[in-house]
Amino acid sequence: MKTAIHAKHAAGEYTNIHPPIGYIIDPEQKNHLIVDEETRWIVEKIFDLAAHGAGRKRIIVKLIEDKVPTPGYILYQRYGMRPNIYKNAPPEKAYDWTMSAVRDILKNEIYIGNSVHNRFGTVSYKNKKRIRCDSDVWFRVEGTHEPIIDKDVFWQVQGQIKSRHRKQGDGTTHIFAGLLKCADCGKSMVIGRANKDVRHRYYNCNTYRKYSSLPDTCTAHSIRYPR
Repeated sequence: MKTAIHAKHAAGEYTNIHPPIGYIIDPEQKNHLIVDEETRWIVEKIFDLAAHGAGRKRIIVKLIEDKVPTPGYILYQRYGMRPNIYKNAPPEKAYDWTMSAVRDILKNEIYIGNSVHNRFGTVSYKNKKRIRCDSDVWFRVEGTHEPIIDKDVFWQVQGQIKSRHRKQGDGTTHIFAGLLKCADCGKSMVIGRANKDVRHRYYNCNTYRKYSSLPDTCTAHSIRYPR
């Protein structure tokens, strides 16, 4: 079964049940995406805001103000998915955008015509918890369908995302933000503090911080940052 799925991926076929926002399944060609003229504007709006310097929080505020429906609500309208969330919910639920929803759209190469597979996996055949795979194991097939976003705009936005660092509670960005990497897994080291005293800070591995309860993750090492 895995071999058959990998063969479909190599051929550039779309194998998920439902297409991402901005696309629909081609009724004339199995496993092929075509642009959805009813929702493409949502994707274009998000990328336009990002390209003009808006971060995810500002994008979310604008989408809610303009009452732009979320991908989840569109799936509910079209396919009846997630009735436990949207059925009998207040009207505002249709515009309840999240940081992860905006991030997933901005970082998805499907919008420049590429199919990228193996972005997510499981911890093991016993533990089915879904985790994001490193980009070096992704399987990419270019030019499988019509793009919605220009490549130059897409990669401009990726550069902006990479250079944007999260602010601290006092509104400042830490001096080492985005610079320190874990020597073992290569992921970012993130700052924290052991208690309420801001003088006692440290950096530790973001992989371990997120997945320490799972087996075969990075180890609990840290770097002190005294102030």
